Amino acid sequence: MITPAIGTSELYKQLKALLDADIPCFIHGSPGIGKSYIVNDIAKRSDLQLIDVRLSQLDAVDLRGIPTIKNEQTKWMPPIFLPSDENSKGILFLDELNSAPLSVQAAIYQLVLDRKIGEYTLPKGWRIICAGNKINDKGIVFKLPSPLINRMVHIVLEAKYDDFKGWAIKNEIHPFIIGFLGFRPDLLSSEVPSSTETNPAFCTPRAWNMLSNIIKRNEEIASLHPIIYGTVGYGAAIEFISFVKVYKTLPNIDAILEGKSEMVPNEPSALYALCAAIIEKYSNKEQAVNLFLYVKHLPVEFNVMLIKDLIVKDEDIAELEAFDAWMEQYGQYII
Repeated sequence: MITPAIGTSELYKQLKALLDADIPCFIHGSPGIGKSYIVNDIAKRSDLQLIDVRLSQLDAVDLRGIPTIKNEQTKWMPPIFLPSDENSKGILFLDELNSAPLSVQAAIYQLVLDRKIGEYTLPKGWRIICAGNKINDKGIVFKLPSPLINRMVHIVLEAKYDDFKGWAIKNEIHPFIIGFLGFRPDLLSSEVPSSTETNPAFCTPRAWNMLSNIIKRNEEIASLHPIIYGTVGYGAAIEFISFVKVYKTLPNIDAILEGKSEMVPNEPSALYALCAAIIEKYSNKEQAVNLFLYVKHLPVEFNVMLIKDLIVKDEDIAELEAFDAWMEQYGQYII
């Protein structure tokens, strides 16, 4: 039986419950979908220290420490990266656990179960979160020993467009990418290519974020084709480049925001592009009032999608009378 996967928004809730209960967990997920980002973000939100340890780069002795002689007895000196302040609070993030050598995995047993390793004891205010790629992601991954598996709660994470879109709007990901992935959400994350592929690039939220940063500095897509191929893979790149051509044929977005245009594209791809462009340029409540009038000209699914995205960018629009009137008519379509 396959364990159901969850998205990033659900992962926040589950990790909070596990941190409160002081139960170690292992996040299984493909490369680039946000495992490390979410753990870092949770630490910041909770005002916790974070120690990020990449276990694939360590040997077992790096964890237990180097032996030294004290009073004619062997004493193990714990590594400096492990927390030592008994009054401190934080998350010990053990990343790439299933890519680590088996000797390192064995050294982790006691730390995960008993919060000890050799003579070292993890302070009471610290919690343990582990993460790693899935076995079928074609990376260097070893099957975890069953004693270690049974010491943690296991959560499978997958990239979901709705989660990514909310994050993308708040973090100003380029509208070309938000619009394209709205049209082709299945390309948010793709399978890792086989070793025989000439282009090893593939789609992940991290790859789309990188591409966004590149395009923000150079929107001349024609000059960026090799970079796009090398960021998200050839197939996705071809579709994305075609989508950008549609994007550039959109009605005047400023005129729409000013309430001076009611033009609406016909093609679904152009409608996704239109919604992304409007959200990117939106800046104030006066424009929101105009948009509540404009969305009446859109197909219902795009009408609702645009207003939901607008709320993500500006929660204060919920205070407008125009929003109340819109909810009376379209509230039934919000899931």
